[in-house]
Amino acid sequence: MLKECRCGSCKRLLARVGEFTELQIKCSRCGTLNHVKGLNLGRSTGVDTTATTESGS
Repeated sequence: MLKECRCGSCKRLLARVGEFTELQIKCSRCGTLNHVKGLNLGRSTGVDTTATTESGS
């Protein structure tokens, strides 16, 4: 099952991802650098998202 990965700042859809351990993606709309980490606990995945803006945008 794919989960939506949205920008932590402007909520734009950045990607739909399956199983992953770590993903870093920059929003093309607002320039926010989004860090997504997945926890592998069997078949379920907990997702912790945080957003930080990149300097010089």
